[in-house]
Amino acid sequence: MKRILQLLSLASAASLLASTAAAQDTTTTRKMDRMDNARRWDRINAAAKAGDLIGLEVKNYQGVKLGKIEDLAVDVESGRIVNVILSTGGFAGVGDTLHAVPPGALHHDVANKVVHLDADKAKLTASPKFEMSKWDMCCDSNHVSEVYTHYGEQPYFVFLHKGDNQNTVATRNADGTWNKDRMAGENMSWSRLGYVQRASKLDGTWVRNLQDEKLGKVESLMCDLSAGRIVAVVISSGGFLGMGDELSAVPPTALHYNADRSILQLDASKDMLASAPHFKSSEWPDFGQPMYAHGVYRAYKVEPYFTTNAVAEADNTRRNVRDRNNNTLTPLDQGSSKSDTEMTAQIRKGIMARDNVSVNAKNVKIMTIDGRVTLRGPVDSAEEKRVIGEIANSVARTENVNNQLEVK
Repeated sequence: MKRILQLLSLASAASLLASTAAAQDTTTTRKMDRMDNARRWDRINAAAKAGDLIGLEVKNYQGVKLGKIEDLAVDVESGRIVNVILSTGGFAGVGDTLHAVPPGALHHDVANKVVHLDADKAKLTASPKFEMSKWDMCCDSNHVSEVYTHYGEQPYFVFLHKGDNQNTVATRNADGTWNKDRMAGENMSWSRLGYVQRASKLDGTWVRNLQDEKLGKVESLMCDLSAGRIVAVVISSGGFLGMGDELSAVPPTALHYNADRSILQLDASKDMLASAPHFKSSEWPDFGQPMYAHGVYRAYKVEPYFTTNAVAEADNTRRNVRDRNNNTLTPLDQGSSKSDTEMTAQIRKGIMARDNVSVNAKNVKIMTIDGRVTLRGPVDSAEEKRVIGEIANSVARTENVNNQLEVK
């Protein structure tokens, strides 16, 4: 009997060890999957409105609720999500404690509408506290670096030091130590922490061009949480362009604050904005599709931070080669004469008036120079290409319309 009990005890212990090992393997696999996803900084993992991210539950991979997203600390001019601010404890917003978490430590599970953090409550509690009333202090480079170090993340920004007639940059390692390197010349690539603002406070911010003309207001930020990036800034511009409830998508790095940081400035005329990608408020495109987002960046001649998929829309290879040629027309090469801008606006208005065309068709590029119209971009069907060509022909003379639209 004693021997049997010993065997049963050994079997139970072995089973427990196997279960523990299996659980550890599962946790490790989940962690690696999360890290693989979060480290895909050169591609778009997902794109969600900042307003939709705020309020999402944050859980660890064991299903334990850690808190919820209170807000995002963003640096619009660099296109970065600096920190994600979590609220923990409390009830109905009373007695909450706030903590900042690096976006790279989080994984946005879009399908289940939850955000995962690979940490337990003890680790979150031990992280640096965040106070809204001390926003500037909590968003300076030292405090942000402490937050990143706590979660083993490398800050995306560096510190520039000037002294001893030598410029050096310092980066903080995940273990809290610092690296200092002499700048290797003007071609060295580095980024500093810029002006950090609450994402929730950016909604409604005025956007003007360099001529101080109103272009619209910030409607939302499209965010790729895991990559720590702002994919695009969506501007409510239709009322200022004569296009009703139209919204425009702009690369964040194309925007800059004015001197007192009360408005955002965009180096574009109203006609340029009208020629760039825009959409109805009831028909939001999928900003998670790299090709659409790439079109937004290309319209403003801004280099995207992400790569596009190998499988491209229409014949994207030819289009990319063509658009890399400086002699090739782009939406910003729109003629500046009144007749050219009016012609472009009339064609755009004719396309927007059609209810049966796709979002792609409504976002085609229209370039008019000296009365000659060039149409470019992907459309969903040959019929859409024909219809848009006819609209252009009705505004400009047929021989002056170059229809380069491409059927997907």
